[in-house]
Amino acid sequence: MVMEGRWDNKGQYAKERIKLYEQIFGEGYISAGGHKTMEQMCALLKNLKKNARVLDIGSGIGGGAFFLESQYGCVVTGVDLCKDIYSIAIDRSTTRGSVVNFLLGDILDMEFTPKSFDVIMSRDTLLHLPEIKKRELFARCIEWLDDNGKIIIGDYCRRPKNEAICESFEAYIAERGYDLHGPFAYGKLLEDAGFKKVVTWDVSGDFLELLEVELERFREEHNPRPKHFEKDDFEHFEKSWLKKIEWVRNGDMRKGILYGRRG
Repeated sequence: MVMEGRWDNKGQYAKERIKLYEQIFGEGYISAGGHKTMEQMCALLKNLKKNARVLDIGSGIGGGAFFLESQYGCVVTGVDLCKDIYSIAIDRSTTRGSVVNFLLGDILDMEFTPKSFDVIMSRDTLLHLPEIKKRELFARCIEWLDDNGKIIIGDYCRRPKNEAICESFEAYIAERGYDLHGPFAYGKLLEDAGFKKVVTWDVSGDFLELLEVELERFREEHNPRPKHFEKDDFEHFEKSWLKKIEWVRNGDMRKGILYGRRG
């Protein structure tokens, strides 16, 4: 199903902003951790086989999907809501000669044949869905997975909801419209949907290291600041990363990786 409208979370994923994200996270990626996080998630899947059918929810500009295809020989379907993101992925797919099947639309509006996939993957995407929609999606994911299918999710998290977080992080969550959970509460959502052998990793320490590396690389590569890089954008990204580093160090912001099996 193709959605003609545009969704960019209040300009967060507008085309020019996407280019800036990629300069920070690395070619092909628009979320923190870039390729390193992708490698980490694939390693946790173990024995990812050639021709494995993978559904990539929130496939972005294609970095993860292309890696799964080129490194493991997976048959990948990527879904994203944002038209600008989708257009970039399609252009790069053509340039690379890739056969990743990129789809534009809301994953909750998509229909796939039961048992269509061996793996469902998503990273830094489902934070946009309220809890009720996460539960709806996980219930559908079980139907889409083959009998031995696996799901793996990497996402922003927070302190458990019965613990207070700092005002600045609370404001950030509200401004972005995110729905965040503690890592282990997030894993419980998978269990509630019927997934078995659910494992949750709090990888906040790794996340902090990646944020620090990304900030340092950003500063080095843009010193002196390129003429095409607006001063306001430079300062916005620098301040944003310094805030994230502070939140993670304080334990308010966390990163979780969740894994489960259909059977």
